[in-house]
Amino acid sequence: MIKKGLNIAIFVGVILLTSCIGNHRSKRQAEQAADSFAENYFNYQFEEAAEHATKDSERWLRYAASNIHKADVEVLRSQDEGASADVEDITLGDGDSTAIATVKVHNYMRLDTIGNAGRMIDEARFQLNMMKEEGKWKIRMEGLPRSEKQNHD
Repeated sequence: MIKKGLNIAIFVGVILLTSCIGNHRSKRQAEQAADSFAENYFNYQFEEAAEHATKDSERWLRYAASNIHKADVEVLRSQDEGASADVEDITLGDGDSTAIATVKVHNYMRLDTIGNAGRMIDEARFQLNMMKEEGKWKIRMEGLPRSEKQNHD
């Protein structure tokens, strides 16, 4: 009886350990995908960003590209360095097929209204929806990324 209980405890322990390792690996893969997307997207390298986005997100990337004007290009060219991104958190959804990445972006250009050049932003946070597509983590765009509102209380 004790031997059977020990075997069950070992079995449950192995299952839990395997689950934790798989969860950590999945989270790390999601983090890498979010980082690659953000680095490319916020440096206006939309073709490269598309490699890390779902197929249905491509229309949003085309839309973003169509809104860049000559004045915006001049602002980007005047910068000493490009945008950088840090993935602060990955929250896995139920079933390990969805996630939300919280990304802090530094030194990026926020587009302005038509006729006005974009302006450089020191730092902002974005939440990016993610899902697995063909077994790989991808950003799922339902619009253009918007920075989180800062609470000034």
